[in-house]
Amino acid sequence: MTWLPFELHPDTPPETVLLRDYFKHLSPAQLGQMHANLKARADQLGLPMSPPPVLANTRRALALAEYARDQGKLDHLHRPLFQAYFVLGQNLYDEAVLRGVAQQAGLDPEQAMAAVLDGRYEERLDQAAAQARAYGISGVPTFIINRKYKVVGAHPYESLRDAIRQIAREA
Repeated sequence: MTWLPFELHPDTPPETVLLRDYFKHLSPAQLGQMHANLKARADQLGLPMSPPPVLANTRRALALAEYARDQGKLDHLHRPLFQAYFVLGQNLYDEAVLRGVAQQAGLDPEQAMAAVLDGRYEERLDQAAAQARAYGISGVPTFIINRKYKVVGAHPYESLRDAIRQIAREA
């Protein structure tokens, strides 16, 4: 499996935006249900989660992930990023937050932030966005299998396994 960057809400400002303001088309009850569903799914997986009331701009976090990939530490970065946002409610655009996440992942925080801020990953992120558009990706997670099949959403392990088995039979 190859993780690729995807900016779900690229228009989110660096200072974050309240979810209720971003998702104006949702009622407070619908937004609450969305959070409850996320929390229930996380609970099923044994993941701590306290869905934050804000939406963070993830561009810098994605650049940090690309730096981590280049350093062979991408797998070490996922949990600290998840915890920063979904457990602690931190802004993933904030330099101090990203330095802390980088350090938790075993990266040199100063070198990591220098790489994030100097723009070296912008073209790679733009290419990944173009690839996502070509596949019609509009949500996360999305699994592309054999460059042909698309499975969208956080499905239980058994459902994803069964989909992969079905695809293998068809291939």
